[in-house]
Amino acid sequence: MKIAFAGAGAVGCHYGSKLVQAGFDVILLARGRHLTVMQGAGLRHESEGECKQVAVKATSDAGQLKFSQVVVLSCKMTGFVEMVDMLRGHISPAALLLTLQNGVEAPEQLAKAFPDHAIAAGTAFIGVRLEQPGYVIHSAAGGIRMGLWQQGRGEQYLLPLIRAFQHAEVPARQDDDPEAMLWRKLLWNCGFNAITAITRRYARDMAAGAETLAIVRQAMEEVVEIAKVCNIAIGEQDILLKHIDVTLNMGPVKTSMWQDIEAGRKTEVEYINGYVVRKADELNMPAPVNRLLMSLIKAMERG
Repeated sequence: MKIAFAGAGAVGCHYGSKLVQAGFDVILLARGRHLTVMQGAGLRHESEGECKQVAVKATSDAGQLKFSQVVVLSCKMTGFVEMVDMLRGHISPAALLLTLQNGVEAPEQLAKAFPDHAIAAGTAFIGVRLEQPGYVIHSAAGGIRMGLWQQGRGEQYLLPLIRAFQHAEVPARQDDDPEAMLWRKLLWNCGFNAITAITRRYARDMAAGAETLAIVRQAMEEVVEIAKVCNIAIGEQDILLKHIDVTLNMGPVKTSMWQDIEAGRKTEVEYINGYVVRKADELNMPAPVNRLLMSLIKAMERG
């Protein structure tokens, strides 16, 4: 099975590297200095106490993805529309497309762009960062869940893809309710992503402090209330406790929003806390903590 990662930054390179090391045929769609380094020296991949130099196939040409049976969209939501446009006309009609973006909007946006393709929604619960071009550091977790979002010829590759990840020692499993799955990840992101970017402290530190944990809980409780009204079964209070317990015991996760603020890049706050605020306004519900977190991140972006 040929697997492509479209938008191979930290997340795409980590999973792509794991699959390459397990013997799978993988191509990474990337650009800039990061691409140049990978084409010349390969990918430096640090994970679970080991640092390896991995020979990878990398390209900036979306046309090189036309023979891939699976295309994983691993770019951030801030570049998602551009990536979708880049892929038009270059994807086999029999391919499975998998989204790994934060937020809950990517699968439906992709379905509108590729109405005849099989589409799976995925969530990656992982701490990983691009330390420098061609150098990825995996610091915590790494599991993937995915569920079929839209039927098509490529849906036959969903279970083989899960088995491929498992063979590559990536915890992976199928989820029968992909919408609820996406909201569970949104719940964690709303609680922890923005506050870690504002404080420049790891997620586990936010969960360990009584004052910051209170803010985390309030942000997540707002998401739970909106999910209830939308008839999305994310687990209510049980899932809050699970997210907090997992976070307390995880490694030093430098969240994507924190990384973006440090690098002076536009963050995904519009697709995380901002999505919750828009949904709350639509439903005439309160979401003051998510609104505050979104406003503070936007102020930091302007600065």
